Amino acid sequence: MSDTEDRVIEQPEISSTFAVTDEASANWVVRKIIECRAYAQHCTEWCERECARAEHDEQFLLMRFGAQLREFLQTRLADQGNRRRSVGLPAGTIGFRKEPSRLVIDDEDAVRAWAKAHHPELLVVTERLSKSALDELVERTGEVPESGVHVQPEQDRFYVK
Repeated sequence: MSDTEDRVIEQPEISSTFAVTDEASANWVVRKIIECRAYAQHCTEWCERECARAEHDEQFLLMRFGAQLREFLQTRLADQGNRRRSVGLPAGTIGFRKEPSRLVIDDEDAVRAWAKAHHPELLVVTERLSKSALDELVERTGEVPESGVHVQPEQDRFYVK
C-alpha cells in the first residue's frame, strides 16, 4: 500500500437524500457521532496497550539476548578486522556508536539546592500569565489590558454530547 493510499479516509455510507428533518433523523446523526467518539477512544486505548506491549517485549528481548547480540557483533567486527562499527542484517542493523561523555542528573532537587547556594546564575525562573487570576481581576474590577486581549461576547456554542 502506498503512502497516498494510507491517507485516503472513507466517508460513512449515507444516502445522498438523507437530511435531518425530525427528531428521529437528528437522533440518528447524534448516535453516529457518539459511536465515532467511542470508537476513536477504543482505538486510542488499544494503540496505547499495543505500544506498551511492544516496548515491554523489546525490553525483554534486549534483557534476554542483548549480551549475546553484543558478543556476536564484537566477534563479527573482529573477524572483519575491526574496520567497521556495525553489521547489517536482513531485519536491521546492530552496531556501536560513540557517545560523548555527558552529565547525568540523578537528583534534581539536590543539584538545584547546590546551584542556589553556589551558582544562582544556573537557575532559570519561568514567567507565565495566570489566566484564572486575570479573569478574576477583570470580573472584580472591570480593568482589561489595553492590548493583547479582547472580550469575546457571550454566544451559543453548538455541541453534541
